[in-house]
Amino acid sequence: MSDIDIQGCPAPQNITLVQRLQPVVGRIVTVFQPGFPKLTRTTGKLSKVTSTSFTVGSTVVDFQTSFFIVLNERVKKTLPFDLVATAEDIGELHGRLIRVGRNFVEFIKIPGRRVPTLFPLNLFTEVVCEGEDEE
Repeated sequence: MSDIDIQGCPAPQNITLVQRLQPVVGRIVTVFQPGFPKLTRTTGKLSKVTSTSFTVGSTVVDFQTSFFIVLNERVKKTLPFDLVATAEDIGELHGRLIRVGRNFVEFIKIPGRRVPTLFPLNLFTEVVCEGEDEE
């Protein structure tokens, strides 16, 4: 896990991105990936989650690439941390932390709807959290 760059966030919960996605299989999600000239957005049913990839519609996404997933479920509770998540070829996302997992962060994008964004922690990403009292 030393190749994952995450700073200032609370200790991770003992849950992986695969475990977080399992209960969402069969539901509609949106995955964003690098594309030219802008992000590629795929909305579809999450149909398969393996240890190395997941499938949305007919698109297979490898966990070790640059991407993020937006779920279609309302969030009730967040933690008192703002975060900046940066992904290679995607840019920066700003949000409010929901949880840190073993290999992902979950947050609400700001500005945006109160729905969870799942952001992988891998070689292509970096996350910085800042507590409410740190200004």
